[in-house]
Amino acid sequence: MNKILRNPFVFLTLGAILGAGAMNLRPQPELKANSAHGNDKFSMCTVQTSIRGTDAVFVLDHLTGTLRGGWVATNGQFTNAYQRNVTQDFQLNPATPDPKFAIVSGYAALGGTANAANGIVYVGELTSGSVVAYGFAQPNARNAGVPLELVRLGAFTFRDALGN
Repeated sequence: MNKILRNPFVFLTLGAILGAGAMNLRPQPELKANSAHGNDKFSMCTVQTSIRGTDAVFVLDHLTGTLRGGWVATNGQFTNAYQRNVTQDFQLNPATPDPKFAIVSGYAALGGTANAANGIVYVGELTSGSVVAYGFAQPNARNAGVPLELVRLGAFTFRDALGN
């Protein structure tokens, strides 16, 4: 017995077994991810809202500059709609034949606004060289069924506008 206790591999094995057991007792973190995809005519992304584990989905029409979204309720139905024409936010020249948009989403617990959702939609446009962040409201009984305007939160320039 003494010879077994002096063997370092016994303690290594015992430590590995105890460590694996302890890891199984800890709560595992929940994995969450947003997704985005698009082509030259439209883009779409999902946004975590942190309301009972539901998501919202937003679609940007590159031809019209219209950003529309829908909130998926816990029953699997779209309950709220959101919309905004983003071309005005990028101050695009009407002579620009085809703006180059990209869209992604992120998480932000915005303070100061009681009914703001915890997701943000970011839209970038190449010819203007700008990225604009949009927020949206959580659904409630007063705004159910009425399309809500996405709120422009802020913007930054990542390059000089093309043609300037």
